[in-house]
Amino acid sequence: MIKSFFKNITSQDKFVASFILKGFGLYIIWFLLYDNWLLKDGFVDHFLIEHLVSATSNVLNWLGYTTFKYADAVGINGTHGVLIGAPCNGLELFALFTGFITIFPGKLVNKLLFIPVGLLIIHILNIARLVGLAIVVLYYPDSLDFNHKYTFTIIIYALIFLMWIFWVKRFSKK
Repeated sequence: MIKSFFKNITSQDKFVASFILKGFGLYIIWFLLYDNWLLKDGFVDHFLIEHLVSATSNVLNWLGYTTFKYADAVGINGTHGVLIGAPCNGLELFALFTGFITIFPGKLVNKLLFIPVGLLIIHILNIARLVGLAIVVLYYPDSLDFNHKYTFTIIIYALIFLMWIFWVKRFSKK
C-alpha cells in the first residue's frame, strides 16, 4: 500500500511538497533569527524606521507639505502623523519575498539580481504607503485605520504577489 502510494506521486506533487517543506523550514529559521537576535538587537528595525521617517518626510516636502519627524513618527504639520513600528517597517516583507525567491527554482545569478531589486521596490512601496497614510491623516483622518489595515496592505501584498508572478514566469525553471 505504501509502495503504491509513493509510486503514484507525480513530479508536480513532489515539487509542491518540497516547496511547502522548504517554506516551512525558512519560516522557522526566520522566526528563530528574528526573535532571538534581530528583535533583541533592534539595529535593523531602527535603521529601517529611521530611513522610512526620513524618506517619507523628504517625499512629503517634495510634494509641498511641511512636515515634522520624530524618532519613529512622521507627518504633515497640523496632524498627529504616522507612527512607524517594527511590524510596519517592511522587514517581514523583505524576508517573505526573499524566502519565496530563494526556495523557488531559478538560476542563482538571477536570484542574486532579482532579490535586491525586489527589496528596493518593496522599500519604495513602503515609503509610498507612508506618504499616502500621512496624506490620509491630513484630509481624511477618520479613515486612517481602514486605509492602514486594508487599502495599503492589499496594495502592497498585491504588488509583491505580482513580482513573484513575474519571477515565476520570467526566471523560474522547474
